[in-house]
Amino acid sequence: MADLRIAFFGDAVGSLGRRAIASAIPRLKASHAVSLFIANGENSKNGSGISPDNFREMLRGGVNAVTLGDHCYKDRHIIPTLDDPDQPIARPANLSPDAPGKRHTLLRPSGAPPIAIITVMGRIFMPIPTDNPFAAVDREIAAIAESGALDALVIVEIHGETTSEKQAMAYYCLERHTSASGARVIAVVGSHTHVQTADARIIDHTLAAITDLGMCGPHRSVIGRDIQATLAAMVRQTPSPLDVASDDNRACGVAITVDLAGRRASAIEAFSMAVAD
Repeated sequence: MADLRIAFFGDAVGSLGRRAIASAIPRLKASHAVSLFIANGENSKNGSGISPDNFREMLRGGVNAVTLGDHCYKDRHIIPTLDDPDQPIARPANLSPDAPGKRHTLLRPSGAPPIAIITVMGRIFMPIPTDNPFAAVDREIAAIAESGALDALVIVEIHGETTSEKQAMAYYCLERHTSASGARVIAVVGSHTHVQTADARIIDHTLAAITDLGMCGPHRSVIGRDIQATLAAMVRQTPSPLDVASDDNRACGVAITVDLAGRRASAIEAFSMAVAD
């Protein structure tokens, strides 16, 4: 089997974030031979939430699957799309079991095992009460196997505030879901804080990990928001609409190489790609 290369984009912020991802996809195909693209889209609608139109635009731009986070229901019109079993979009798996939407999504690339994507929310400093993210990953991996995708390789995204919780998830998945025949989980990537970390690495020659993918959108900003409005809120405690900023548009994320024969990640490279105006 040949290698499979997968790109995972950090949180897309507003229309600039969606445009940054669409701009980066053909470049990553050419430069890194990436054939599968995943993106966190929970901030793709004006910086908070996602609409059906936003989702369809991301698919048209070349994204194969979309993940969400704490703003997944900000636009309630996305709920029928989340419930549609044929749409490659998933909400966090550790929300209430009665919450709408799929808890994982499954891609079937040609010539490769299925790729399952699970997103969970962290519990430390996060605004929404959630179930144990570690237990949720175990449940979803079991559910994926029960659905018939016994050979699926799994990517886990943890949408959270702290580096410690995200790093713990990587080691948990490595220890819990690796056997002599290879890894079940090939990558654990972090999102939510919108600042790309410098720790992209392969752990024990098996699992690709990064604490935070970064952000797709305007980088001359405060995590995507207008600088002056943010300063007004933080410095002068003046209520201000935190509009999406507009300068230095970039697509951030990682490109992961999967050794299909060995069922492991063999390389991970972080990228930050500027988008021409």
